[in-house]
Amino acid sequence: MMRRLKCDLSPQLTTCLKLADSIRPDCCVVRNRIPYDAQCFMRDISRDLNKLYKRHEKTFVKSKRIMELAMPMHPKCRFVPKCACPFKKTIEIIPADLPSNTRTEQLALPTVRRLLYRREHAIKIGDKIGESILNRWLRSSYLSLYSRLGNMQPLKKPQKKKKSTPKEKKRQAAYIEKLSKAKVPLEPPSWSPQTPERKGEYSMRRLKKLARPKVFELVEKPSWELTPGMKAYKATDRIKTMAEPVSRPDVHTNDEPEKVSPTALKYKPSARIKEMATPLAKNEATLAGDLKEDPFSISPNALKYKPSSRIKELAEPKEFENTHIRENPFAISPAALKAKASPRLIELAKPKGSA
Repeated sequence: MMRRLKCDLSPQLTTCLKLADSIRPDCCVVRNRIPYDAQCFMRDISRDLNKLYKRHEKTFVKSKRIMELAMPMHPKCRFVPKCACPFKKTIEIIPADLPSNTRTEQLALPTVRRLLYRREHAIKIGDKIGESILNRWLRSSYLSLYSRLGNMQPLKKPQKKKKSTPKEKKRQAAYIEKLSKAKVPLEPPSWSPQTPERKGEYSMRRLKKLARPKVFELVEKPSWELTPGMKAYKATDRIKTMAEPVSRPDVHTNDEPEKVSPTALKYKPSARIKEMATPLAKNEATLAGDLKEDPFSISPNALKYKPSSRIKELAEPKEFENTHIRENPFAISPAALKAKASPRLIELAKPKGSA
């Protein structure tokens, strides 16, 4: 048998959650106490609740295994009454709505074009409530970030056209009368000797003008002459200084190349430089290997060497055939004997000055 809690309002439990004054803590002040006579309503409430339980049981398929699994392992009441005295702040009731996101809300808004079409339809059918709702949505859609990025402009009242003045009406009538007249066809151009007769031909006057050679004016430079002004010319000091060659001192040349600098005379070499300056010591054993009695003598191994066929082939000098020299350089080729000279060659073969 499952143990029941005090907060379980089952049909079998006919008493309410009533705490005695001796059990209730002193900090909890009871305001608007429920009268004890109100317990008479609990029987009616429990009866209606019993009907709901029975209706609820009929909606499910009764299976022993399912009912066993449906039983909670640790049965607890959904609401455990606690004393509100330890809480310093007042308890604020907040509706359990989902947290809203600005971007999601703005993306969920319908487009302005669709809302305008729906509002126009609502105005036609006379739906005032729908028009007010659509106006509210239009305001939100206009002020959304995506409408501002799309440069959606709010609606403006259409401006009434001004009535045209009699002067403007007269001008408009004259313009309409001008447009109503039929167009006069253009006359074909008359033919003249200067103009081309057919398509593709050119004017002879134009061709003659283009055929004239271009006139170039040769500009000859006058010959240089010594004028009297040049003879009596006196150069200024500035021109004289500019005419003098620039003298640049040669820094790289040394006046006394054999002279030793005083710093080099006072220099004291270090131990490392002295060690590097000493010549290498050669022993007699090393000198005997370097020097030979007859440096031009052939080694016995070289005398016994037998060259291979490849080395013999490479040692032979190459024979070059001179194709530029013929056997009989003075012989005339048969093609030259059969050749016939052209009039141009005969003319060129004649000596200069001959008739």
